[in-house]
Amino acid sequence: MSQFPAVKRVSPSPQNALASRVPADNQSGCTSSFREFRRMIGGMRKFARSKWALILLFIPLVIALAVTLPDTFGGGMSGGTLTKIGEREVKGTEVRAEIDRAIRRALIEEQKVISLAEAAQPGGLAERELLSMEYQDTVLAFADKMGIRASAETLKAYLERNQVLTNAFGKVDVASIRAEAQDRGISPLEFEQFLQDFLTQRYVEVAAFSAVNLPDVLSEPFIKYFGETRTLSLARPTPAGIAGVAPPTDADVEAWYNINKERFTQPERRRISALVYTPDDFLDQAPLTDEQVRAEYDASIKLYSTPETRDIVEYNGTDRNSVQGFIDLVMQGLTPEEALARSTGITPIERKVMPEQIEDENYRKFLFELPAGRVHNAPFQVTEGAPFQTALVKTITPGTPTPFEQAAEQVRRNLALPEASRLYEESAEPFRDAAGGQSLEEIGKQFGLPVYNLAPVNAQGRTANGDQAALLVANRDAMRDLFTLAPGQMTTVYEGDNQRSMFRLDEIVPSSILPLADVKDEVRQIVMAERQLAAMEAAANAMVTAVKGGAQFGAAATASKLEALPAITLTREGGQQIDQALVTAGFALKEGEVGLIRGSSGEAWVARVDAIIPATPESTALIRMQMGSQVNQSLQQDLAEVFQRGLQNEVEFKRNEEGITAFFKGMQPQDTAQ
Repeated sequence: MSQFPAVKRVSPSPQNALASRVPADNQSGCTSSFREFRRMIGGMRKFARSKWALILLFIPLVIALAVTLPDTFGGGMSGGTLTKIGEREVKGTEVRAEIDRAIRRALIEEQKVISLAEAAQPGGLAERELLSMEYQDTVLAFADKMGIRASAETLKAYLERNQVLTNAFGKVDVASIRAEAQDRGISPLEFEQFLQDFLTQRYVEVAAFSAVNLPDVLSEPFIKYFGETRTLSLARPTPAGIAGVAPPTDADVEAWYNINKERFTQPERRRISALVYTPDDFLDQAPLTDEQVRAEYDASIKLYSTPETRDIVEYNGTDRNSVQGFIDLVMQGLTPEEALARSTGITPIERKVMPEQIEDENYRKFLFELPAGRVHNAPFQVTEGAPFQTALVKTITPGTPTPFEQAAEQVRRNLALPEASRLYEESAEPFRDAAGGQSLEEIGKQFGLPVYNLAPVNAQGRTANGDQAALLVANRDAMRDLFTLAPGQMTTVYEGDNQRSMFRLDEIVPSSILPLADVKDEVRQIVMAERQLAAMEAAANAMVTAVKGGAQFGAAATASKLEALPAITLTREGGQQIDQALVTAGFALKEGEVGLIRGSSGEAWVARVDAIIPATPESTALIRMQMGSQVNQSLQQDLAEVFQRGLQNEVEFKRNEEGITAFFKGMQPQDTAQ
């Protein structure tokens, strides 16, 4: 297992901090591949983003390695208790800190602004964080009661076995631990408590869920159904079969329209006006000088440049030991060329690469974070089963910067967005006040916003020509409300994803039938298509009759102007080489039966089932494996709810409902909190 300089740090995370993304403690350890290493690190990072993350990964070392680090964090967090579980407490300050981290992370990683008011909505980010922390403490309180506790020695072994915060020799790296603790502002004691909690929870969860397997009563019907294969003989329609179809006359078109005119009924539509704004509407209110924009451009020049190019050398070995031997020679002071001359089984591959040329995301990130001029200090595999290798970046050619004149607008926007987002949030209350009694035009004038007049739309947000009104489709609540209003009435104010809006119904356009003149070409095409499909069906039926009467399949196809195809063997999943509608219809026939089947466009084919083969042992094993993970995941989700309720019966679980309500209300702006 290799250790990469760029991935030593643990960063903040998602809702369930102690999710099973991180490997459970076990003696088998984990795979030595580069991919598995990065997966594990990724899991650690995600795991570390909760309240637990402030403490993870560094503590056991306090005891096991006798590392003495200064306790700079003080005594633990204080704050109102939202939930008491056994002797453990979920405090409001802890939940709020986790919410703030998630909001900052969304802004940095996704450029998404989430307000506290949005986070506090029912089912929102704040509630998810509270439920996640309650679940964690419920499991740990049960472990406390049962006397289950991970030891410091086990934690040290766990880190080394999974190659987290270790040096090139696979041992725990004290320098990395100290650096991470300093970055986090966390004391060694808190690190120790966290890691022990983490592994303790994993012990309880693994014990609870490891015995969940896919029952045979569920798997056998699926295996028989999806594991069966069939050999089909097929005959498809040809252009020759429809060559004699006569095009419809104007009289034919008019007659068809008169019978089917209801098909051209236009639904009721509504003409709507909208007032919409986003943080971008406040960008010009964030004062920035040209000097500030230029300074930001210079400081972040890589963001405004084409990708850099790197000249790299990949040293592939026959096995891990050969690569490690080469690395050891370089570490002793030899140049890569000298070490290569004294090594066996090492093949260097030089190439010039840009980021988009590296398919594996983890390897791409690794290569473009690797310092130039230094051979990486541990063997790794890019993918499972790939050769062991190490890498050297020889030179780095920076990308070409976008000229400042061309990038200035984007730089200015990036700089102004935080202030614009703040002004957007502060405008919520004045905008709602203005919405109480004024027209859209008056509100727009007050806030400097245009009123948009939209083309009439139906209940699905589509105009008469089929286009969708993106503004309305993205706001389903507004769509629903607008179709309950009378002309002249306005909606409430809607809060969306960095978008605030309100609407007015201007006019109801009644339902109508399009005249023949507007749809004549479309009707002509429909009539012609129907005639062609009818010709195909007649030819297919004639072939079916002939085959049932004893004619050879291919000869009957030729006589009916169809094309007989080579026999094909397939499962119910079909494949890219055949229309899935044909597969489904073919599997509805009995063995030896010949019949007409239809493709997804309605065209008539002829099929004969030549053989039905039950599931083989190989396909049975494959389907069982594929089903197992999916069904088990569903079962475990259901069991997890039962599991948590069961634990709550074993430990004292007491929620401070008034405190929780007050906590969420305190996160909302004054006008929505009342």
